[in-house]
Amino acid sequence: CAAISPTLVEPTLFGYAKGAFTGATQAKSGYFEDAEDGTLFLDEIGELPLDLQPKLLRVLENGEFQRVGETQQRVSRARVIAATNRDLRKEVREGRFRADLYHRLSVFTINVPPLREMGDDKVLLLRHYRAFYASQAQQLPFELSDEALARWQDYGFPGNVRELRNIVIRLATKYPGRLVGHAELEDELDTGTEGVPSAWLPPQDIGELSEIALRQLQQRGQFNLEDTLLRWEQGYIQAALKMTHGNVSQAARLLGVNRTTLYNRMEVLERDLGAASNTA
Repeated sequence: CAAISPTLVEPTLFGYAKGAFTGATQAKSGYFEDAEDGTLFLDEIGELPLDLQPKLLRVLENGEFQRVGETQQRVSRARVIAATNRDLRKEVREGRFRADLYHRLSVFTINVPPLREMGDDKVLLLRHYRAFYASQAQQLPFELSDEALARWQDYGFPGNVRELRNIVIRLATKYPGRLVGHAELEDELDTGTEGVPSAWLPPQDIGELSEIALRQLQQRGQFNLEDTLLRWEQGYIQAALKMTHGNVSQAARLLGVNRTTLYNRMEVLERDLGAASNTA
């Protein structure tokens, strides 16, 4: 849910009728229809906008939903699995998540511990991703020296599996078929955030970001927050594409999103920033 713009969550989940909004040139089914009798996985459910939570609760309770712009009742038989890195009980207490939806979702819960608490799994995941990306690139996998492997086992991975995977991608790109020593591995580790909870890791120190924001606000007579956030996002996407030599699939992995989401975000940025440039 976090990867979808708030204005697109409802049509993405439930579908929409032709003419329901600008750009809806034909009717389209949503995830609940597409899942049919299968399983629908809703990641980052804690990011779901509060005003849409009753609609999700309704389809979970009785299977009924409507496409955006329609009055026809539709029925979903999909099984729903949801995930979040937020403390939903805290979100309920603070009014950001509905209590009834929380209780409906938490019929059966599985708490996944952070990677730093999973012992040998760090090495198993290293072997898995190393073999996978070597196969993808049709090259020999890198190896870790004994000292580097000991550091790997000791490292806390504050970004959990996503960080581990990205480190493997970088090592596979830089050292195909080579032995990676302690120094080379250390260059790839984010030791500044080691041990910090991974619910959200800022791209750099918040004080530094505040200083940048202060300078921009002082220099500009008119400031557009939405445009600035879009340009930051565009910068990260361009950096990921540069690192992966234009490979969208690998760039999506670096950014922690799926390829379809990255394509969608690139289209949105091209449209919105292009429109902003034309009106400037």
